Amino acid sequence: MLTLHCPLQETDESVRRERFLTERLLIPERWIHEAKATRAHRDGDRHQQAMHLYRAGYWNQCHRLLIRHLASDCIINDNHDYLLDFLEGLAVPEHSASIQDWDTSGRVYLDYIRVIKSLQDIQQEVVSNDSEPDPDSRTLRILVVEIKPINNLVRRPVGYEMAKRVANILRVVLSLQQGDAAADPLSIPLAQLAPHISRLPMPEDYTLEELRSLTQSYLRQLVVSQ
Repeated sequence: MLTLHCPLQETDESVRRERFLTERLLIPERWIHEAKATRAHRDGDRHQQAMHLYRAGYWNQCHRLLIRHLASDCIINDNHDYLLDFLEGLAVPEHSASIQDWDTSGRVYLDYIRVIKSLQDIQQEVVSNDSEPDPDSRTLRILVVEIKPINNLVRRPVGYEMAKRVANILRVVLSLQQGDAAADPLSIPLAQLAPHISRLPMPEDYTLEELRSLTQSYLRQLVVSQ
């Protein structure tokens, strides 16, 4: 009955009826969201389906829908906040414990978005303070820690795009850690950068291009040091 009569579009009338169901008839609210998720699936509305699966407490199904159909578009279009709202809720231990492949799917996207936002925080600090970032700043230390798990990026086209951006972020992070020396590309510690670059799941041609660039930089460092 709920599946037949619960509309997806929220109106004053629908809110009144749902309040009657939950407060007077003591119908569990999750039943209503489950019914709406079923209707959204029928209508092909994946955003509504994901939202109601989440509100119904179907963590695993919500996660699967996000990863298969919504996450890629969010990453490619930089719609991180939308995805972050779901992922932070799913990351709660009592929720993620029931999610299949959380560590290699949803958690990877969550780590990636946190890295992007941490870098944006650093850039905002630079703009606000009109100064160079402090290489010992808390934000920068967090960014260095968070970027490591992204070496486990999912191997799919969106993962390649994420890996390319992470490769650039790694250079920025290591440059910032060098403080005033960051203006000199030869100051980037290649011994720290190379292992991360080599493990990122990028297309073969892009990986070769990155490693070729690292090799050239290393040779230039050797020449300068001599």
